[in-house]
Amino acid sequence: MLSPGLRRLVLRSPDFAELGTDPCDVTAFRVSRVDYRHYTPAGLEPVDGGADLTIIVQRHGEHVADEPTPGHDLIEGWTAGDDVRVCQWSSTRAFRWHEDDSPVLLLGDATVISLATAMQRRATREGRDLLSVLEVPVEDVDAALSLVPDAVVVPAGREPGIATDAWLAENVEALRLLHAPKAYLAGHGQSIQRQRSVLCDVVGLDRRSIRTQPYWATGKAGL
Repeated sequence: MLSPGLRRLVLRSPDFAELGTDPCDVTAFRVSRVDYRHYTPAGLEPVDGGADLTIIVQRHGEHVADEPTPGHDLIEGWTAGDDVRVCQWSSTRAFRWHEDDSPVLLLGDATVISLATAMQRRATREGRDLLSVLEVPVEDVDAALSLVPDAVVVPAGREPGIATDAWLAENVEALRLLHAPKAYLAGHGQSIQRQRSVLCDVVGLDRRSIRTQPYWATGKAGL
């Protein structure tokens, strides 16, 4: 446990030794006969006899207290040494890392910390500028900063996305100075819709430069 709301999940396998990961990749765990929960790897590190796949897991129960969180419940039930079936990870065509030299903007919440970690590693390796803005519950802010030290971490309010909305409103001019950035919006579905509109209509980004990936939404079963 990294903080009250964050967990580090590490999966080790010899089968991982010959594999790699890209930012925006997702894997999946089956939570019922026909239902899966998807997670973004934060990194894949070689170890003796294989490799470790790390995922930062967050339970957003504060905002969906009366709704099930089947993925979190599944993972919380695992103990060290358990055999886990892991789906092969990959990126969708609509949400994948673009390999060019443009700056990158990432907006998300605590469910996006794994993605932010993976993007930070890749951006550093490629020498690209990355601005990550993460809205995180107050009790998880310090842990988030330790995981993604270059990110802007804003404490979450009572409603999802409101703190990020406020950050955007305060930083419009700074965002306009970014030269043709690629923007990635992930996490809470309704927040993504609002923030995409701000980036297009207020900041002036080309809608085609914005990639979106909702992980959860108000009114639907949680992660």
